[in-house]
Amino acid sequence: MGQRAFVRIVVFAAVAGATALSAQVTTTFRAERERLEKAAYDMPAHKKLTEGEILHNRMVNPFKASDLKVQKVLPGSSVSVTVSGDFPAGTAVLSERDGVTLSGAALTTTSYSARLTIAPDEGPGFVRLWAITQVEKAGATAVAFVDTFYRFNLKSPEGYTVKIAPIDKTFTMLDSRHAEGRYRAEFFKPGEEKPFETLTGSQAFESGDAPFASHTPYARLDIDFDPESDAPPQDIQKALEEMAKALQADPASLNKKMDDFGCGLLQMYPNKGGTVEGNIGCGQNFNNGTGMLRVTGTMTQVR
Repeated sequence: MGQRAFVRIVVFAAVAGATALSAQVTTTFRAERERLEKAAYDMPAHKKLTEGEILHNRMVNPFKASDLKVQKVLPGSSVSVTVSGDFPAGTAVLSERDGVTLSGAALTTTSYSARLTIAPDEGPGFVRLWAITQVEKAGATAVAFVDTFYRFNLKSPEGYTVKIAPIDKTFTMLDSRHAEGRYRAEFFKPGEEKPFETLTGSQAFESGDAPFASHTPYARLDIDFDPESDAPPQDIQKALEEMAKALQADPASLNKKMDDFGCGLLQMYPNKGGTVEGNIGCGQNFNNGTGMLRVTGTMTQVR
């Protein structure tokens, strides 16, 4: 098993053991979806379905698969969207995110349009619409992307400080299904003013995924730092050359660095008021052998 995989397992195991998570960012949506699906069983259209038709319909997404361009949108603003699909009578369209409201909706059997308003404190990620029909067809499609970044000031109980800031000014849409934004993290030992490690990493989203689960009012935020690189992007080539030289001189040096530091995946849980709590998975020897940092601090929206 690679070190990166080990780091991920450590973090996820620690989080799972700490609390039972609930995706509060979709609490209202999930309750309404459940209500609509239960109500559909009593509808005439549903009662006419055969078992085979029900099984088939459960695999059908009402939204039409297309090259719909996902629009970037800032928190606190709004955007108009139009999507096509197969929407039989009784279809309901919902926003998956409770912090995204729909207005001016117009629905026909083949199209849906509405204006999406993004809450001022809404976190980054894809905005998906869900179509719920009365004939067991249900599915989602991404229509927008909340394009926002934060600055984080974090501290562990042991006195380590971590300062994280975005490198990019906007998320890069790799295609209609993937988005990525880069961050840089500086790690400080207790009482020191100069960072002992600097890492670059990315925050990535896929349109097919629901918002990350969280026990706080907002969706979990993940940033995946590369513990094998402590150089800014413009110095990557130089860092690779220095790493190659170090490996030639001491093949075990890289493994030792990974064991002694190796911090990578950061999972954060934002609270209201700009505070945040989280965990950083690290090397097995780091922080007195705990292999992670539990951190709390603040997050400030910078875009």
